[in-house]
Amino acid sequence: MFWKYLLFETKLLLLNKKNWLLGLALILFFPLYYSYYSKLDLVDIREEMDEEVDNLHKTYDKFPGSVWQTNEGKEIRANLIEQSSLINMKRYALWKDSDFHEFFDAGLKLNELRLENHQRGNKGIQKEYIIPVNEILKENALYRYHKEHELPFIQNPFEASNYIPVALPLISGVMFCLFVLLMGSSMLVNDQQHPSVVHGFPISFMQKAISKVGVHFVQVMLFLFVSIVIGGYYVSRKTGWGDFRTPVLIYQDADFFAVSMLHYLFLMFIAFGLIALLLLSAFLLINIVTKNLYATILILLFVLLSPQLLQVAGVETNWLYPLEILDVAAVLGGEAAKELSIEKLDFKHAFSWLVVLNLVVISILYGRNKLVKIRRVETVSIKSS
Repeated sequence: MFWKYLLFETKLLLLNKKNWLLGLALILFFPLYYSYYSKLDLVDIREEMDEEVDNLHKTYDKFPGSVWQTNEGKEIRANLIEQSSLINMKRYALWKDSDFHEFFDAGLKLNELRLENHQRGNKGIQKEYIIPVNEILKENALYRYHKEHELPFIQNPFEASNYIPVALPLISGVMFCLFVLLMGSSMLVNDQQHPSVVHGFPISFMQKAISKVGVHFVQVMLFLFVSIVIGGYYVSRKTGWGDFRTPVLIYQDADFFAVSMLHYLFLMFIAFGLIALLLLSAFLLINIVTKNLYATILILLFVLLSPQLLQVAGVETNWLYPLEILDVAAVLGGEAAKELSIEKLDFKHAFSWLVVLNLVVISILYGRNKLVKIRRVETVSIKSS
């Protein structure tokens, strides 16, 4: 009977025009955003090199003469001179466009010198010319990845392998949560409108809950998968697929690591799946309690947006950081850890929280169902006596 009920829920979902329209909107997002992204004037790496040289010259010009005379100042001066030499080596390697190992080796040595100056407190160096430690660590992770996988550093940013990791984070967070809530908003509509039909299935509440959440979860993830595939195919027709070993930076253990674009997609897909499962289960639970679709959506939206609302009100929101993990792109990129000043907030920590929250919501659903059954048995016993 469970499979018949599952088939019944699937047929209802396939006839839901609202969900198909939402899915179509998600599928169209990647091609539509590319029409904007492809027109952006992205900074070329050679221009970045020129800016680095210019900033280093300005560092010399504005360096206090009194500091030059000290022993520490002389060490910093020697450090900056070596930095200048290494930047020129990087520029020369780019100009030759042949041996990228030379470029990466020079870049890693350059960043070692920058980190040395950070350890000295960057004494005498103007703040606007100091490269943050996080940016140095990110660059080191990219250089090591490129060296290990023999990849050239200069790639076409408009190819599919480079475009998808840029576009995918845009649907992370509130946008994806809204998409899931709207997709699941009709889970109990048929039960409320036609109770006699639905109650005719002799299966337990948890089996019904699994069926409803399961079919909606599959539909959400299928739409997400299809949108990425169609978006990638559309871009590949324009500029090519690119190299799927292209590195993407992720934050882990208070440091940055480069992983392949496919690895990044896998992590994002797993996270989106856990978030979708959590929201659909929470929606089902709250809707059963309130018995009102709009109240359920408003309650969940208030919970999801509470960190932003409290920040506007000037209230400390770090204690709400488990809600921040719903923006999985910010967690993977390290922005969430930086914003909340929580070093441990990396993808492993976020995934653990998502699993725990899913188990909590499912346990509450199961516990509530057991409690309702016990009360019904007690009521029947009282009436029969």
